[in-house]
Amino acid sequence: MAGLQLFSARCWGRAIWLVGLVGLSSALWAAPAFAAQEGHAPAATDASAAAQSADAPAQQQGLEQWLQTVSAAARSLNYSGVFITQRGDEISTSSLVHYVLPQGHFERIETLDGQRRIMVSLNDQVRTSWPDYRLTLIDNQAGQASFPRLLKTTDGEVDRNYRLERGGLQRCAGFECRVSTLLPRDDLRWGYRLWSLRDSQLLVKAQTLDAAGHVINQVAFTELKINVAPRQSLVRDSLHQPPGYAVEQMKVVPVSLQSQGWALSSPVPGFKTVGVFRRSMSVGSKPSEVLQWLLSDGLASVSIFVQSAADLSEPVAPEQRVGGTLALSRRIGDSWLTVMGAVPERTLRRISDAIVRVQ
Repeated sequence: MAGLQLFSARCWGRAIWLVGLVGLSSALWAAPAFAAQEGHAPAATDASAAAQSADAPAQQQGLEQWLQTVSAAARSLNYSGVFITQRGDEISTSSLVHYVLPQGHFERIETLDGQRRIMVSLNDQVRTSWPDYRLTLIDNQAGQASFPRLLKTTDGEVDRNYRLERGGLQRCAGFECRVSTLLPRDDLRWGYRLWSLRDSQLLVKAQTLDAAGHVINQVAFTELKINVAPRQSLVRDSLHQPPGYAVEQMKVVPVSLQSQGWALSSPVPGFKTVGVFRRSMSVGSKPSEVLQWLLSDGLASVSIFVQSAADLSEPVAPEQRVGGTLALSRRIGDSWLTVMGAVPERTLRRISDAIVRVQ
């Protein structure tokens, strides 16, 4: 029990960092990835249509239209595999299973090295378990996107902030893939290099590139099977809560930014608010809350976390970095702010400096 209490305290004391990385699970856990708000499972014919799309028509699509095709493939196909995630010098390996079931989208991701962690999602509900601590955290992550998805908004922001360059063909995870590069139109965002299947456009590999073209983060399948039959026993066992685990429920409530009393004193070009949520849970018998404010340019995301300074169980470093993901923390009045994202440092500091308290 002492180990559980210690883990819970640290987990929530560092909730800003952990939730942010899971949210960026976008190209990290599963990230990150390629989808905005998602509904329930599409009809089975959607998978066939995605799988039958041809490489030639895809090359004629505009950037945002093509990314929507990639997103549709990630949502509508059944696939399983193993992928690696690299953030700076850190490399991790995870298994992934994605099924389209009558009850919705099912996904299971398990770390294969380091501390064991299992993330199971059915539509918007995400259940993350740490077997070593016999702890499960249930979270509603509506609108979150994870590898192999990437598109976060669908209102033309991507075309305004990036341009698409088509490349040649390369083999990746045993498949012939089309290589595409997304080049930023200014210095406020990174670029991306993507490998996608020629037929379905399913994303197989993604790299985040700095201004010089160097790889900052990357995630890639090393093993991939497509159009696999759902393993009902795996689905059943994954959705069953293991006995003897402590269960923490993360409550997520959408709120308006104005009602929370925060604003940006000056906008950052290309980045718009895509969601504001109040997250709450209990650590032991002590309830605690954190405000999560999400900004996106269509691909890159920045999360702003606002937490009562009195709720912090341990000091927060003013700067933390994992690969290309940077977190900046500072205190404003009685609140502790953390701004994090896989964007250039100048962008993150510009956003952080612009955050103000309003009445």
